[in-house]
Amino acid sequence: MDQVVERALQRSPDIRRAERELDVATAREYADGLLPDPTLTFSTDRPGAAGFVPAFMAGLSYEVSALVDRPAKKRAAAKASEKQQLALEWVKWQVANRAYALYVTNVTLQRLEGEVGQLVAYQRDGTERLQKALARSEVTRDAALLAEVQYGDNVQQLGTLRQEHLKAEQELARLLDLPPGSHLALVAPPEPSEVPQDLIVLALSNLGQHRPDLLALRAGYDEQDERYRAALLAQFPRLDVGITRGRDTSAIYTSGLAVSVTLPLFNGNRGNIAVEKATRESLYQEYGQRLDDAYTAVDGISSELTLLTERLHSSQSTEAALEASLKMLRVAYAARDVTFPVMADAEVRLLSQRVATTKLANSVLQQQVELCTLIGVSAIDHQPLQ
Repeated sequence: MDQVVERALQRSPDIRRAERELDVATAREYADGLLPDPTLTFSTDRPGAAGFVPAFMAGLSYEVSALVDRPAKKRAAAKASEKQQLALEWVKWQVANRAYALYVTNVTLQRLEGEVGQLVAYQRDGTERLQKALARSEVTRDAALLAEVQYGDNVQQLGTLRQEHLKAEQELARLLDLPPGSHLALVAPPEPSEVPQDLIVLALSNLGQHRPDLLALRAGYDEQDERYRAALLAQFPRLDVGITRGRDTSAIYTSGLAVSVTLPLFNGNRGNIAVEKATRESLYQEYGQRLDDAYTAVDGISSELTLLTERLHSSQSTEAALEASLKMLRVAYAARDVTFPVMADAEVRLLSQRVATTKLANSVLQQQVELCTLIGVSAIDHQPLQ
């Protein structure tokens, strides 16, 4: 199980995609930290009359106003990189717990498929024996027909289990980035345990301070706040300052200072300010909504887990009772006190109950994994995810 989770963290396509997005954010942070380049201009004039020399004008200028909003842009880029780092951590949390859930599901379905396969083989033999007994008028037609119907139902159930197992295997193979046709031999994992209630309460008390997706939203809001600040600073006139050196056609050299200012009469960066402000407000609302959704989701899953766990315990009790009853029937069958159809029916009932119990246990597991992901603990040992 540890090997599967480790490979999932190394090879999952979702994680690699998030890592590429982090690389892009890091590159943007580097780009936003660079200083603007100075501007060099040069022009020349050729006189059309004799006695004059070619004139030229050279200038070197720098956009001083670009330095005003540069700190805000750098802080925004740093927050964007932090946001992607937290998003990567959130994906890793989900992948680790998802790998564990698929591991347990595959092992469970494989074991269940083997049990149902054994029963189908047993029922096939029993059905053939009943058909022969029916031909000798040793059993009733109803008993033979019932056994045949039960055999057909279990054959269909076996086919469904194989489809579910194949689907779970393919999902795990995609998560581990395995080549098509790969087959994993999985060791039986430890039995899943219930998530302690005090752990849920503790996690909910500081959910917004440790869950990466919520922290990423907060970093995204901080990024947008800096971009809004940069847009406000960018409304000031663009200022270019430079020095010039020239010569006119009379061979007189001049030096000077050049200043150019953009007049904010029609634009004034007001459009960008409105966009950045609206985006910041949207992110604020999204963070609040996501936090509320997180608490609601944890509460809903906890309630559903309680109901599923009660159903699972009831199903396990029924399975234990059927198993004890079947043991008694086998003893009675050996003593010829009960007929084969009666014992075969008990076998079918027990297996059907075992299938139902296993599927309920898998549903409980899936809910536990989702709950653990939402509160930020490992689904394997309930330790905080790092």
